[in-house]
Amino acid sequence: MTTRRFAAALGVIVVGVLLSGCVAFDSPSSDPNDPDDPDNPDPEAVFEGAFVHADNLEDVQGNRTTKVTNGSVTVTEVERVQKRPYVDERTEVLEASDSAAIGNIYVSNATMNWFYFPDSGVAQYFEPDEPFDDDAVRSDRAEIAAEKVEKYDLEYQGTEQIAGRDAHVLDVEAKNETVENGISAIIGDTKYVYALETSDPKEELQAVEQTLWIDTEYDYPLKERVVFEEPNGERIVMTERFVSVAFNTGLEDETFAFEPPENATVEEW
Repeated sequence: MTTRRFAAALGVIVVGVLLSGCVAFDSPSSDPNDPDDPDNPDPEAVFEGAFVHADNLEDVQGNRTTKVTNGSVTVTEVERVQKRPYVDERTEVLEASDSAAIGNIYVSNATMNWFYFPDSGVAQYFEPDEPFDDDAVRSDRAEIAAEKVEKYDLEYQGTEQIAGRDAHVLDVEAKNETVENGISAIIGDTKYVYALETSDPKEELQAVEQTLWIDTEYDYPLKERVVFEEPNGERIVMTERFVSVAFNTGLEDETFAFEPPENATVEEW
């Protein structure tokens, strides 16, 4: 969890993460659920749109759920998410299978990253040598998206409603020459996979199926389903989705500031 978020703040796309392309897509003029319709958007542009979102996206907030199933074991979590592209972020765990995770907070801005774990009373921070820059992060994400789009076969599956929003549906499959680590999670939080691990996930788990749902107006990923496969053939299914979401609501700078409680143990990360 810490690694994922720190990497995101640096503009490094974690385990595959948020795609690119700052083009907003018009609704298909004929049948949006016919993947062969020539009026439907270019799958590569849809894929890239999750890395670099639409230019008119100012902020996003909502509740996001994650469910990971490994055989008979299921881990769930609900987070409150508040973000401004591409550095500012605040998430708070509202519900979780692991009660110790409830209340965990992550806050990121240009000059500081905080992780607060109320169950243990620990607040960890990371202060970069230089402030993070939205334009630099955006540029890095665009470059990574351009590299990644060459590694996958993409199939457009029309549109579906997620959290009351129209979303492009995209199936993603790693090309034969891209087998080293398989496809990777886009918006998924790998901590859930780690929590269910029966082997070293960094070396053994391979994502073999992936579907993305990307907002048609703001090019923002609203849902993702990834199937990971272990060496013994067992599968781990991760689904992460917004159950409620709103865009451009005018989040204030104070949203992305954090002061640890007086009784917290403060540590440098």
